[in-house]
Amino acid sequence: MMQSIILCGGQGTRLRSVIGEKQKTMTEINNEPFLVNIIKYLKSYKITNVIFATGYKSHEVRNYFGDKYFFGVEVSYAEEKIALGTGGAIRNCLDKMKYDYVLILNGDTLFNANLYKLEENFLALNADMSIACKEITDKSRYGTIKIDYSGIKTGGDKEHGIIESFVEKTTSNLSDKEDLYINGGIYIMKKSLIETIPSGVKSSLEKDLIPKWLAEGKIIGAEISSAEFVDIGTPDSLKEFKEKREEL
Repeated sequence: MMQSIILCGGQGTRLRSVIGEKQKTMTEINNEPFLVNIIKYLKSYKITNVIFATGYKSHEVRNYFGDKYFFGVEVSYAEEKIALGTGGAIRNCLDKMKYDYVLILNGDTLFNANLYKLEENFLALNADMSIACKEITDKSRYGTIKIDYSGIKTGGDKEHGIIESFVEKTTSNLSDKEDLYINGGIYIMKKSLIETIPSGVKSSLEKDLIPKWLAEGKIIGAEISSAEFVDIGTPDSLKEFKEKREEL
């Protein structure tokens, strides 16, 4: 299928009270790092080549996953020497990319979206980028996405379309009756689009680059999934995920 990048360089400052100085994606859930869940998810879609985009506490990731293979997945590393943000971290992986497009995942979220559908519709749209999106009811915690549903619909359900705009964490311009979708932290991006990201410069994919690309008329697809979405970025969400896994 595809090569994948996992973004796992963030400092996890909101989790310091719970995990201390540890790299947040290496937080243990049932005696194994959270990142292992993402590796297993990727392997279930036959994705067996992963680039870890590391930064803060990068040695923790490398020491656990090794330099060649983990769980049948070939692994490599693109370590940032200074904090580059999500955009800069993706650009830092460019010389390790083998194909015309790449799958990218946030290392602190687990979203069981259908990657086959995400890729299929990315190719059908000839998109520059596609994002797996999750419908939500809480407007306050996440930025939301507005979608044009002129794409294919199956059984009357809104499954995919083209993104019109990104809305940051605010409720001032959102109607209670609007369908609300969040960025699920899974992307497919053309290598040619990644090449436009300035090298060695800090940038946010969500705040800087995607709004810029939308303004430039880049095609950014949206694949909507009702699958389970887990974000371990706060103490409460981490506790909730741990409790769910311990029950299994």
